[in-house]
Amino acid sequence: MLIRLVLLVLIETALGGCASPSQAKDVPPDDKSAGHTIYVAKCAKCHKFYDPAKYSESDWEMWMAKMSRKAKLKPEQETELSRYITENLRTPHGTNSVSHSK
Repeated sequence: MLIRLVLLVLIETALGGCASPSQAKDVPPDDKSAGHTIYVAKCAKCHKFYDPAKYSESDWEMWMAKMSRKAKLKPEQETELSRYITENLRTPHGTNSVSHSK
């Protein structure tokens, strides 16, 4: 199980480099919302911005839960971050979603 998890992380990391990351210019610089602040401070601290619209709803929920734990977000921070991403960076109803897990 551990080997499988490590392989999955390595594959996701390798494929992540091929995904289209959101650019800093895609994130409104004048946004002072709590979600924006968390997004910039916590997400970009460890990795590039990934395009949330490229993930299926289930994949995105899985990554949000995983990364929220890793970033040690409090429940209210996770809620604010999720709201910010949904309202600003994901397409409505996941119309451009692509599954990245297997």
